[in-house]
Amino acid sequence: MPSSQDDHTDSSSDRRSISPAPSLYSFSSSVDGRLMLRQAYGRTLNNQNDTYFLPADNEEHRRLDLQHQIITLALGGLYPAPNLVRRALAPRPGKTPAILDVGTGSGSWAIEMAQQFPHCTVVGVDLAPPRVDGDLPPNCRFEIDDANLGFSHYRESFDVIHARSISSGIRDYPQLLEEFAQALRPGGVVIVGDGDLQLYDQYQQPLAYAEQGTPGFSWITRIFFATYNAMKNRGGNIDCPLMCPTWLRAIDSFTDVGWHKIFIPIGPWRYADQRERVLAEMLREDCLRFISGMGPLLLSEGYLPESVEMMQREAAAELREQRVRVQSRWAFAWAVKKSP
Repeated sequence: MPSSQDDHTDSSSDRRSISPAPSLYSFSSSVDGRLMLRQAYGRTLNNQNDTYFLPADNEEHRRLDLQHQIITLALGGLYPAPNLVRRALAPRPGKTPAILDVGTGSGSWAIEMAQQFPHCTVVGVDLAPPRVDGDLPPNCRFEIDDANLGFSHYRESFDVIHARSISSGIRDYPQLLEEFAQALRPGGVVIVGDGDLQLYDQYQQPLAYAEQGTPGFSWITRIFFATYNAMKNRGGNIDCPLMCPTWLRAIDSFTDVGWHKIFIPIGPWRYADQRERVLAEMLREDCLRFISGMGPLLLSEGYLPESVEMMQREAAAELREQRVRVQSRWAFAWAVKKSP
């Protein structure tokens, strides 16, 4: 498994990976860790992008692995629009199909795509190194980069571009979609997906924020509302799940825009079969870990430690004891780049 060590000591935000050189960046040295990662409020965070303020440590990567399993089970596979994806990645003479995973996180999606499509090359890009257990597939590599810097170095290089759960770290999502259009080959497919920080009731209606002591108040809604505002204050485009289909249709080079949404109960308070029960239990565990990781973000926005601790403790208790019936909505959108 090839690797490289970077002894550069400049930690400026415009450092980026040299693409598309095939390398897996290793961060075993203290210099590498200082460049890419930092400690804040008891967790490890990325050192490239102040907009994205969720953890980037092994604990968070385990949560992202769980989230990946949830979405794969909910979609019935690694991606929506399977016919479009398989067509874009079909073997062809003289050219190797290529896949880009933006915000690769733990790297699970990229690795599984490399295994499912061994004739393709897969590149995973993130602000921090992924947690890789064991050997990588030979057709998969990872790079450290900030999607906010654009992808002009990847013009017409990929047949599928996938970006999931990155909106809180993206300052201009419509511009990012424009960058994806430039990085796709004709006939290529872009897939974006994200979960709402807006929570929904058992009837799939949005839950309104309520003050403590008033009807409709819950700690889970309160901490998600606080997290939404904190991410918004940092410049993240966290409303993108609702807007992505519109933004994709506004780009002239895209066609065949599609959209799919999934509601998943947070906890097994409702389920039709064993699959739905497993999904609900997994999502509850994912949300419990997500709540635990909200600390640095909320503290950085001026919340008192005791207030954050109370919100985390009470929201977690509500979920564990199923005192609230809430659902999460995941939205996915895709489009195909027009051929000349």
